[in-house]
Amino acid sequence: MLRGGHGACIFLERVEKPTDKRAGTAVLLLQVADADCPCDRPVVGPSALPHAPPCAWARGCFDAGAGTITHKNPSIQSLRGLAALFVALYHASGFSGAHFGDSSWAAVFDGRFGIIGVAIFFAISGLLMADLIQRTDPWRFLAHRIVRIYPTFLLTASAWASVIALLGLGKIGFHIFSLMLVPVGPRAYYLGVEWTLVFECTYYFGLFLIALIGWSRCLNRIALAWIAAIAAAPLFIGWSDNIYCSFYSIWLSPANVAFAGGLLIPWIASKIRIPVGTGILALCILMVALPANPMIARLVAGAVATLLVLDVMRVKVPLHVMLGLPTLGDWSYALYLCHAPCIWTVYHLWPASLGVGAAWLSALATAIIVSAGFGMIDVRMYRHLKTAVDSASEKQRRRRVNIYAGAFVIASLVGVVVT
Repeated sequence: MLRGGHGACIFLERVEKPTDKRAGTAVLLLQVADADCPCDRPVVGPSALPHAPPCAWARGCFDAGAGTITHKNPSIQSLRGLAALFVALYHASGFSGAHFGDSSWAAVFDGRFGIIGVAIFFAISGLLMADLIQRTDPWRFLAHRIVRIYPTFLLTASAWASVIALLGLGKIGFHIFSLMLVPVGPRAYYLGVEWTLVFECTYYFGLFLIALIGWSRCLNRIALAWIAAIAAAPLFIGWSDNIYCSFYSIWLSPANVAFAGGLLIPWIASKIRIPVGTGILALCILMVALPANPMIARLVAGAVATLLVLDVMRVKVPLHVMLGLPTLGDWSYALYLCHAPCIWTVYHLWPASLGVGAAWLSALATAIIVSAGFGMIDVRMYRHLKTAVDSASEKQRRRRVNIYAGAFVIASLVGVVVT
């Protein structure tokens, strides 16, 4: 789920006169865009150092090793938008079969789209976190993640609860563990897609602990060991693709491979020569021959998503051929949150006489239109809240983050025994 979310960026590009070994091996344009990154274009090379704008220095958008200032990478944003669209296509098609009894759309946009869409979100998120955790103190890191995930989620959940009450579609109770996005096993969720947010929040908490004990520099080794443990898990706990995990089982879920792979992308880019196009080829193969075992499918999708993000980072596509996908990428978190409620609502209100195909198209269009509104709110709200986090005193920030971290652990442990 991107976040998928947005966050600060990494930018690595080949320089003509590298100033150190890391700059010399940096061969990628690599960026995951923050909604409030102040920079408009890259400034590359040693000569650019004196000209870095004060706002870039202050906000940490400057990468001294690469000698660059970050800007938005439309290719990554487009991929983020496509990932959200893949998930929406999958759900629109699946819900169509369940509601209308017509599974023709589900046969086209089946589970492959859902699995790879989520894996891409996780891989992009892992790439982003690999950078942020190295250059942000633990409390600021987690505070930024909290204001990125929760406000828009709570706003969307509240809006959906109001729509349900207004249309008389059902009754939604108050579920504290669901709203906290903690790993407590199967729960009633408001939007139907929160399981990925539970994974994301758990990743953030884990990285917070890693940074707290000073292991950030060991992130590559931790990620490799994590992938190995996930791959070996079936030998000890059997095959399982349960996405509603508890606090003690979520770490070995096969869905984590994409995030762990994303954490490794900067290391892979600098150490391993992988031809451009490998990820796209792997995606084509996966879409044609998805493994029947869902656990293996998620493991493979995680590897494919990692290679695909690596590919996209190295491809510069002109903006005029992207057909608005970068903008959809800016709204991708809102689209991910909004699409399922929008689809359910349209299908519920749709007259059967107008046909399933028209309902399918209308549901998707509604989801995109609604997500545009929520997406603009999301971007503005995150900018404001992120600024508020940065403006707070260190003591306040630490106290609030510690309260959240403690509540997260306590709720996760209590939720295991309270059903």
